[in-house]
Amino acid sequence: MTSTPPPGPGAPGQVPACPDCGAPFETDRPARCGRCRLPLTGAAAATLWQVTLALQGVEAQRLVLLRQRDDLLAGLRARRDEPEGAPAPVPALPAWGPQRPGAPAAPGRPEVSGRSAQTALLVLGGLLVSIAALVFTVVSWGYLGIGGRAAVLAALTGCALALPPRLRRRGLSATAETSAAIGLALVLLDFFAARAAGLAGLDAVALPAYWAAATALTGAGAAAYGWVLRLRLPVVAGVLLWRLPGLLVVDALGLGGADAVATAMVATAAVDLAVLRAVAGRAPARALPAAGAVTTAVTAPVTAPVTAPVTAPVTAPAAGPAAGAASRRTVGAVPLQAAGAVAALWGGLGAFLAGQASLSAVLVPRLPAASAAAAAAADERWAVVLGAWLPLGCFALLALAVSLRHPRPGRPGLSAGHRRVAAALGGVALLVACGGTVAAGPAREWGAVAYAAPAALLALATGALLRGSGSDRTGAGEQASGQRRMLGQAVPLGLFHAAALVLVVASVPALGEIVRAVLAPLGQVRAAWAGGPAASWAWSVAPAAVTGLWLLLAVLAALAGYGLTRADLAIAPAAPAAAAAGVPAPAGADATRAAAPAAVPATGPAAGPASGPASGAASGPAAGPVGGFATAAALLAVPALALLPVALGLPYGVAVAVAAGSAVAAVAYALSRPVRPATAVAPVTAAVLALLWAPADQVATIAVLAVLAALSVVLAVRAGAAPAGAGPAVRVVAAACAVAASGAEGAAVTATAGGTLPDVTLAMLGVAVASAPVAARTGGAVSRAVEGTGYALGALALLLTAGAPGRLAFALVVAGVAMSGVALRPERRRAASLAATALLIVSSWIRLALSGVGTPEAYTLSAAVAALVIGGLRLRRHPEAGSWTAYGPGLGLGLAPSLPAMWVDGGWLRPLLLGSAALVVTVLGARSRLQCPLVLGGGVLLLVGVHELAPVVVQVLGLLPRWVPLAFAGLLLLVLGATYEQRLRDARRLRASLGRLH
Repeated sequence: MTSTPPPGPGAPGQVPACPDCGAPFETDRPARCGRCRLPLTGAAAATLWQVTLALQGVEAQRLVLLRQRDDLLAGLRARRDEPEGAPAPVPALPAWGPQRPGAPAAPGRPEVSGRSAQTALLVLGGLLVSIAALVFTVVSWGYLGIGGRAAVLAALTGCALALPPRLRRRGLSATAETSAAIGLALVLLDFFAARAAGLAGLDAVALPAYWAAATALTGAGAAAYGWVLRLRLPVVAGVLLWRLPGLLVVDALGLGGADAVATAMVATAAVDLAVLRAVAGRAPARALPAAGAVTTAVTAPVTAPVTAPVTAPVTAPAAGPAAGAASRRTVGAVPLQAAGAVAALWGGLGAFLAGQASLSAVLVPRLPAASAAAAAAADERWAVVLGAWLPLGCFALLALAVSLRHPRPGRPGLSAGHRRVAAALGGVALLVACGGTVAAGPAREWGAVAYAAPAALLALATGALLRGSGSDRTGAGEQASGQRRMLGQAVPLGLFHAAALVLVVASVPALGEIVRAVLAPLGQVRAAWAGGPAASWAWSVAPAAVTGLWLLLAVLAALAGYGLTRADLAIAPAAPAAAAAGVPAPAGADATRAAAPAAVPATGPAAGPASGPASGAASGPAAGPVGGFATAAALLAVPALALLPVALGLPYGVAVAVAAGSAVAAVAYALSRPVRPATAVAPVTAAVLALLWAPADQVATIAVLAVLAALSVVLAVRAGAAPAGAGPAVRVVAAACAVAASGAEGAAVTATAGGTLPDVTLAMLGVAVASAPVAARTGGAVSRAVEGTGYALGALALLLTAGAPGRLAFALVVAGVAMSGVALRPERRRAASLAATALLIVSSWIRLALSGVGTPEAYTLSAAVAALVIGGLRLRRHPEAGSWTAYGPGLGLGLAPSLPAMWVDGGWLRPLLLGSAALVVTVLGARSRLQCPLVLGGGVLLLVGVHELAPVVVQVLGLLPRWVPLAFAGLLLLVLGATYEQRLRDARRLRASLGRLH
């Protein structure tokens, strides 16, 4: 079954040929075929060309499919005589031929899977049986004797617990799980019934102590039962029940405080982890079902640092023939991970309760020191704070012990990232305990500083330990040492993160008070510029807030001085060099990282740089110092220094002077150093702070604006020596700030001198006008920044002057003259000329309105003349532009407003002047062969004639009989009807004549 492609532009491997006769072309694209003379140019030929190419492609694909079909048929024919065997599973084949329209679709999948339906039935059945047993125990217990009771409960419990092994051997795992759950419920009912019946004097035992022992025995037995029989529900139930004995023991001992409950929870977590560690290290691994997979998926991000030491010996990677055993161990470790997750969450919850109790006691308002109630409250506060040390300290020791575990042969232990998180949790618990102890003594407002002080000391100590810990190593034999160094770096880094977290959280109240103090002078701006005497006002800031700010600043400055690198802090580079260059990562990079052993941390943001030392020398962003500490220190240094006078009770002017002096010092320092974020943040912060504080006093405003204007000029002139990419941007911003500060300075000086709002706006306009020659003398982006800021300043001045029309007219004249000067620049000539003309015209209109002039020509003629001049210049430069575009706006603005006034005005002068002007425009249009003047002038002239003849016509019509107009109208219609074709030809000739005009 073969086919030949049609002739055309050229099938693959063929010479281009004619699409009609198939003759080959001598040239690439001839105009005609040399044999059949078929035209090969034009739109139709191009479309034929494309259709032919598409057909050739379809035919080539058809040939490929036909060859594939022949090969498949040959293979199937060769297998006709083969013996039939077990059919291999094959995918569902589609029906031969297209599906009939309207044929029913294949039935959809069931809404509930068989597994889900089975689980639902088993759960419901187990619940119903448990409820029945509970009702039997509680309600029907008294109808049986002691022997019957024991026999019934023992039989039910024994049957329920004996069935799971047999059910599992038959493959009924879900049923076995349900039977085991019922058995555990019956065990608890056995304990309840034993105490209710007073068996062996159990009713004399205190209820909390009894149930503490009962839940402990049941939880331990359930976990062991499930572990031996490889059942997950008993293991989960045992782990959950083991949460209760500690709490019940606390209740039995009468220790009802939050510290006792928290201690019990942490102790339970410690026992859990110890037991799980022993089970994971000694007991043989069992291929349990994937129990707890959901729990592990939810809790792994939080509890991985604590669960990893339990599961690491079980989940150690295997290679070679042991790969299958490793897979089974991984599945068997899932219940251990879930149990470790529960234990970690339980201990963390206990530590949280203890920390919350300590913090609540510290935040209680203090009573007067001389009262007895104050002494009692202090004793209670100290008791809570010191009592929190036991659970918090135990949790800290537990977390640090987990983070300090080192790998042993055959047991990789925790990865660096997991150890880091565990150390961070322990550090937070320790800092909360220390902070609560320090905060219990001083006043309540010093509580945040009390929590921040230990965190600051820990941050400084761990920062010193981390300095240089991420230094690069080279050589192929340094991988093991790099991994050991990462493990040794994990604990200090985790403590450093804990200190940073506590320090930031404890500094939030201080920063809130600092923000309030910084914004306080803005409330005095209205009173300062109201014109009356300056009102006295109190400006204060809490000493605790300033102390907290200085403490945070000291820590940031010290960390910046340490020169910590991204590798020291285990911060992954934002974008690797290959990614920054647009080179994609290797395809197997993610899979390799996911399959990395636990001893080589390679995942997660905390463990991102861990692979650097192991793989060679780190370079790029990871090797440079972290600039965030210096930037944050520069941001906080200015308000910390400027608020010192406020905290010491010094006058307002001293604080403003300190802020302005800080701006001067920061600019001087920035000019002598390379442009960096820290050197740029300090001047900006100081300038913003000075601008926020200065408006509260007129003299301070003038002084600060003058200083900032001078600093902006210095930066605009001297910043050219900055590195490429930073200097031009600094110059542009500084130039714009210099113009804006100068305008504000002029306005402040004028307002201080007693000037009104129009005077203030004129001062601003003067600065805007002065910026025009400055922009002309500079060049590049700086010139555009100065010019744009000047325009914005001038527009603001004109907008503020709108309330005084006389002063607005004068301001518009000044702005128009200034724009005329700007029009002398070749690159600004067109736009500046238009702006100057518009400003001067609007100014003249305002003056005319103020003078009471109501004649429309007085307003429109100036704009019309300007529009005609501009249109004439445009038509001279661009002759292709039509007369309507060039002269239409000017003629319309000059002639149209006079027509309504002519019909309203009864005088003779306006019609005479308007008619004369229209006549001149018509004659000039006809002489110049311009359509717009001829049509507009003729039309206006016709309307003027109608206006002049209308009274005479009305008078004549009043003298004639009434039938005369009707007869004249009839005769006119007859004449028009008789000469209709001639009139049409005349109209066409008139339209053609007008169309030939320009």
